[in-house]
Amino acid sequence: MVQKTLVLGCWDSPWHVGYRDPRYEEKLYVNWSQTVSERSQYNLAQPLIRRDPDTKLITVNFDPQLVSVLREVSYLSSSQMGAIPAVAAEIYSSRESFWQMVANLELMVNRYNRVLKTVLEVEYPLIQGQLQDIDLKLKEAEETLNWKMEGVSGHISMVMDGVHDLERRIQKAKDNVEEIQTIVRAWVSPILERKDCKKESLLVLEDCQDRLEKRYSLVRESGQRIHSLLKENQSLLLADPASDIWKAYVDYVDEIVLDGFFTAIECSLKYLLENTDPKAGLAPLFEVQLDLVIPDLIFHPSMDPGTNDGFYDMVESLLNDIYGISSLVPRLAEHSGFLHYQADMEDMADLADMRQELMGRVQAVMVACCEYRSAFDHYSYLYGEDRKEFCRQFLLYGHILTAAEVEAHAEDGVPETPPTLQQFKEQIDSYEKIYEEVNRIEPFSVFHGWMKVDARPFKASLLNTIKRWSLVFKQHLVDHVTHSLADLEEFIKTAEQGLSKKVDKGDYGGLVEVMGHLLAVKERQSVTNAMFEPLKQTIELLKTYEQQLPEEVYKQLEPAEPGRVPPASATATCPLCPQELPDQWSHVQKVAQALKQHVAPLQASEGAALRRRCAAFEGRQRRFREHFRREAPFR
Repeated sequence: MVQKTLVLGCWDSPWHVGYRDPRYEEKLYVNWSQTVSERSQYNLAQPLIRRDPDTKLITVNFDPQLVSVLREVSYLSSSQMGAIPAVAAEIYSSRESFWQMVANLELMVNRYNRVLKTVLEVEYPLIQGQLQDIDLKLKEAEETLNWKMEGVSGHISMVMDGVHDLERRIQKAKDNVEEIQTIVRAWVSPILERKDCKKESLLVLEDCQDRLEKRYSLVRESGQRIHSLLKENQSLLLADPASDIWKAYVDYVDEIVLDGFFTAIECSLKYLLENTDPKAGLAPLFEVQLDLVIPDLIFHPSMDPGTNDGFYDMVESLLNDIYGISSLVPRLAEHSGFLHYQADMEDMADLADMRQELMGRVQAVMVACCEYRSAFDHYSYLYGEDRKEFCRQFLLYGHILTAAEVEAHAEDGVPETPPTLQQFKEQIDSYEKIYEEVNRIEPFSVFHGWMKVDARPFKASLLNTIKRWSLVFKQHLVDHVTHSLADLEEFIKTAEQGLSKKVDKGDYGGLVEVMGHLLAVKERQSVTNAMFEPLKQTIELLKTYEQQLPEEVYKQLEPAEPGRVPPASATATCPLCPQELPDQWSHVQKVAQALKQHVAPLQASEGAALRRRCAAFEGRQRRFREHFRREAPFR
């Protein structure tokens, strides 16, 4: 029975896979020993390297048959089948040298081929001379040097060093360019974003300035690094900085930076366009406040076209800041004549179109906001008219005089017609109605989907202004009530003191004083008797508006309670007289009436005495006249 065994060998080994049949193996050995020397000598005489004429790539020219010989010798040595041919034995004895040489050549070939495969068109002119020097050294390995020559390893080592140095420098230069690309990619994020990057937040300018400063700092530092890397590449590629081929390479790197700035600016512009798209359905991006700064309604910032530091200028400034990042890196291609990249960015048609579209949206939303503001123009009289003059005319004529009225009464003046309580009510009610109307104004409005108008400052100011208008009339009524009652209270106090004085017969001065108080009470009687009901109506009206009056007013008008004991603050002259003004006034009238009857005889007596004195004076006057006529000096 024949034993089946797997033999490890090269793919073309006669013992690759077979049966351990001694007769078969013997036959294979004879054939192999007769041909191995010739084949090995032929393969060892081949050049070390082969080059593809089309791709110019090189490969190690170590024939697979030589590898097979080494494996076959190793197998035969262990099997003791027969003597190994001298050539095969010699090759086997130098196997370590061959493996080392092949490994070194493979390493060199891979590096050389990597250079050819990866070198860019713009890089090739810079290393062309260096490649030519290497190719001259490789030419021997391609044409004359073979595997059985002495000193081949030293030549290979020298060429390897040159290839390795070139490959290392080129790879480092490529790594530097890749780092530059990574640097400029780091710029590609929106410079201006919503607060805390939340979708529902607004674009806060204070945060934008902080982000802008951070981005500017990043770009400046990046620019320094890019210049450093380019300078390193000039050294790595052994380039003459004044040569055209180096300038072309600089243009290549310069274009990377240019594209980086383009993409960075485009990213920020796209962010603004996406967030100002009316159809996007996003939360508002910007917010302005509408405020009342008498006599004008103004936006903060201003939405009026042509206004300095307005919203339009603010957005323009933001865009200038976005473009401004391209001015922070000195131009790599100094030969271009530009100090930095901003001029190129401003000439980019795509960026210019995006910028124009954004500013068009800004202008459109400004128009919408101004139209919104114009809707409140019908309230302008509330903060545009002179409140004092309005009230003066209302109190004199019950309304504001028209030009026709003034012209009609140009000579004699418009007759005064003070307003009634009903007219006051109508005037106050009109302001209360306006107040409710203004109070229903929405505090926030959104235009074009991205502009929020905060009308709260305007609304609060206008409501306050309306309250002041209403308060003017309410306060006038309050003042009228309090002053009327205070004046009456003071009059009553004075009258009570005057009427309480005792007048004796013959006290002419006391009688005159009492008569004066009696006359004052009489003159005020009709007006005062008619004032309490209107005052009470006025107070009731003010209550409907929740207008506070001094507590003293209510006490002054409270009806007297039967049998109520007067407080300790009762007047000293009349400790038992009532404290409510209507009662006090009635009491004063009663006192005046009683006192009038009491002083009537004294008044009649003083009248008779006065008539006697008048008659005596007339007699003296007549006698003097007669004496003057008799003794006149001009007679």
